[in-house]
Amino acid sequence: MSDIFANMPSSYTIPTQTKEVTTAKTAQPITVKDAIPASNVQTQKADSVEISSQKNEKKGPIKSIKGFIANIKKFFATTGEYLKGTVKGITSGIVAGSVVYTAGSVVNFAKQRAANSAAKKAGEEAVKVVKKIPNKALAVVVGAIALGANLWNASLNATEAGSKIDHRWTGHQ
Repeated sequence: MSDIFANMPSSYTIPTQTKEVTTAKTAQPITVKDAIPASNVQTQKADSVEISSQKNEKKGPIKSIKGFIANIKKFFATTGEYLKGTVKGITSGIVAGSVVYTAGSVVNFAKQRAANSAAKKAGEEAVKVVKKIPNKALAVVVGAIALGANLWNASLNATEAGSKIDHRWTGHQ
């Protein structure tokens, strides 16, 4: 090892702490004001609000008619998309729900039949309680999810159709 730091004077001393012992009778409660002194806060000017109103540009008769036609087209496009999405969601929800319900019924029937045949082999009475799949509740949940997904898709389609109408009839604004 080298003695590079051997000649360096040691001027660092370990500080010692003194602990002041106080009794519970003479101790004063410490307040926030005493613990954290308030800094001098300089007063600032009062806030002011400037209201600027920008007047709408007056549209000419052609732009007004184009805007009116575009709003009517957007209304019917949005209504049509949501109607299509609702009908599609209901039909796909019914189909998906019926598939889940039928599959659950088949599984429940198979479980019940297996439990009854096992009970017959053991010489017992038929088993009445078998843990069944809640196929009705699952069918409703699957149908609701299908409806929600189709309504979400209809919302996206309606927004896209409205954007196309705006682009064609009113231009970039």
